[in-house]
Amino acid sequence: MAFLSIIIPVYNSGRSIIRCLKSIEKQTYTDFELLVIDDGSRDGSYDTAKRYIDKSGLLKDRTTLLRKENTGAADTRNFGIGKASGTYVAFIDQDDFIGRGYLEAYVKAAKKTSADIVVGGYERVASDGRIIRRERLSESAWAKYIVTAPWAHVYRKSFLEKNDIGFLKTGLGEDVYFNMVAYQYTDKIKVIDNEDYKWFFNENSVSNSKQNTINIDMNPCELLSAIYDRVSSIDTIESEFFEYYIMRYICWYFLFSVRGSRIECITAMYNAVFTGLKARFPSYRHNRYVGLKMPKGENVKYHAFVVGFYFLERIRLLKPILKMFGV
Repeated sequence: MAFLSIIIPVYNSGRSIIRCLKSIEKQTYTDFELLVIDDGSRDGSYDTAKRYIDKSGLLKDRTTLLRKENTGAADTRNFGIGKASGTYVAFIDQDDFIGRGYLEAYVKAAKKTSADIVVGGYERVASDGRIIRRERLSESAWAKYIVTAPWAHVYRKSFLEKNDIGFLKTGLGEDVYFNMVAYQYTDKIKVIDNEDYKWFFNENSVSNSKQNTINIDMNPCELLSAIYDRVSSIDTIESEFFEYYIMRYICWYFLFSVRGSRIECITAMYNAVFTGLKARFPSYRHNRYVGLKMPKGENVKYHAFVVGFYFLERIRLLKPILKMFGV
């Protein structure tokens, strides 16, 4: 049995899956099994992956290629967790790739610390090879909240199973749900200084377009309610970090989605989101991190946006300003 199971959900990947597989083939650490799960692709992704894997001396004996009907990324990742046999599981997205030492760094940290979760940083890579953004994590209690995608992590499988942690099938943020829940169930989390995950900026991907405007099918209220309902009774919850993250997420959602949205949609979503926030976090305006104090490791610019956002909300100017960006 391999120590690490790598799960790659595939849906209409084109040839990008080849770059992903090549990066795994070049790893310095090789005690892994690879689960490539085609989620009902219509473009021949399954056959493209199979041809490459069959010709690969390393991957051929380590890969299980599976095909299922299309049910979405959340279901596909959950399916992969169920099929994995490794002590730890890792996720890689089909458009992305990893540096040669990626797996070795995460496995080394997992073995040394016996962590339930190991989390690191990443580089955001453009199609011309430019590094658009680099996220380097420091050793701090807040750092893990900076990366809430499923990649740039490894998870102890028994920890996920024991606590029934899985991806939420929702229109928005299924990966945020997964990590926010997981983070509250353990303090055995190791943050490492590693940027070998290469998050490829694909302008045509669904994840880069579905949050462009506010619409009812991508409602963050469902996501935030599901997270809160799942973790609010956990004794180990990091209450101030958790509350700050939810506030930060709301800020991010509006800043990225409001431009070009219909004014009535902005109004309805604003009312729904802040009604929910007030109900679940009645003292949110007094969170000590929404002010001059900042979580150690937080990005100064992002923190400034959050502080400004909630200052405008407090003086009742946020809604009219957001509506100014609508149509």
